[in-house]
Amino acid sequence: MRKIIAFVAIFIFISHAYGEFSVIKLGADNNNTVLVTGGIQGDEPGGFMSANLLARGYEITSGSLYVAPNLNMPSIIKKSRGVNGDMNRKFDTLSEKDPEKDVVEKIKALVLQPNVTMLVNLHDGSGFYRPKYINKMMNPNRWGNIAIIDQATLPNAIYGDLEATANKVVKELNKHLLDPKHKYHLRNTHTAKGDKEMLKSLSYFAIKNGKAAYANEASKTLPVHERVYYHLIAVEEYLKLAGIEFKRKFELTPQGVKKALDEDLSVLVCGKFMFYSPKSRLGYIPLSNDGELEFDCDNALVALTKNKDGYNIHYGNKIVTRFTPQFFEYSNLINEIEIRIDEGEPEFVILGQKISAKTSFEIIKRDGVRTNIIGYGTIPVDESGIKISKDMIKSRFSMDKDESIYRVEFYEETDSKDKFIGMILVEFVK
Repeated sequence: MRKIIAFVAIFIFISHAYGEFSVIKLGADNNNTVLVTGGIQGDEPGGFMSANLLARGYEITSGSLYVAPNLNMPSIIKKSRGVNGDMNRKFDTLSEKDPEKDVVEKIKALVLQPNVTMLVNLHDGSGFYRPKYINKMMNPNRWGNIAIIDQATLPNAIYGDLEATANKVVKELNKHLLDPKHKYHLRNTHTAKGDKEMLKSLSYFAIKNGKAAYANEASKTLPVHERVYYHLIAVEEYLKLAGIEFKRKFELTPQGVKKALDEDLSVLVCGKFMFYSPKSRLGYIPLSNDGELEFDCDNALVALTKNKDGYNIHYGNKIVTRFTPQFFEYSNLINEIEIRIDEGEPEFVILGQKISAKTSFEIIKRDGVRTNIIGYGTIPVDESGIKISKDMIKSRFSMDKDESIYRVEFYEETDSKDKFIGMILVEFVK
């Protein structure tokens, strides 16, 4: 069966304007909702990549789960603990002039929703925690590979037996260690007894408001996919303890996690142009000449920023691609195009899709529309009605690193400069 991929935003997506974040709601809303957060500190990719994979790679079959993977997207983009100070120290008192005041209030409001009964906050910490000093990387001052609680119990709260619950999670984690030195421990910060820093944290804000809260730390010494592996084992155990049932779309092994993290990204820009597993640099991207650039994506860790010559597309801490624009007036003349794939019968394809072809494709001529197959010709002439095979397109014009995906653009023919209608991607598959 031929694979056609449409790019549709399926999550509750809040644009990455400064101070805004995404909330992905999975399952059916009820009065027992677990909230999982990541990215409050932008230099902890294990935490925010885990939360994001939870949102994208799990199906909740019973119960309710909220995921906020990108609480501090500006800091994630900058690979910074906090571009305006540590956001996880702003949940006690905060100046009205603090630039993150609004986002902190939005996070508080999310936690305080009556249906939220448990908060699980994902972080990366240094080294490996040990109750007694062993060496420089394994001692009481390290925060890697621990489950954190602020106090032993929270009376009258659902899941208020914090110590017992966290110990169950630690026990489960220690059944799946990749190396004995990765052993997890419980760390009770006894926050109310005078831990001045933890008093300001998101977790303790939840505790003060009668919500069970847990933090899970993975060691920064581990590669990101191994941190995610441990985080997800912990999250799954918290979900089970909360009675939330789920299906996972990948194998929970280091290899399975890595594969899931490396899956292709799909990005929709301006409702007209797509990126799919893009090269590090792309040129002549047709953007609107009105100066407005809309951005939509089904991945909460993808963001768009301006650079000197064009734009960057970010995925978490990484710049996925840099591209330079070419500006056109946009047209909505058509929303579909007729195409013959391989030797099949012509079929209609909605613009904004990726199609797969084994040997060839041919765009069926449409009056008033010019087809431009990027990498085939060098002058702006209509390239419909031509049976195109992969060897007819210059590989340097491919969209992707594997040199298998090519863009086909469509323009409304006018007496002056043609107007950009939209595009499809064609992937040559074996």
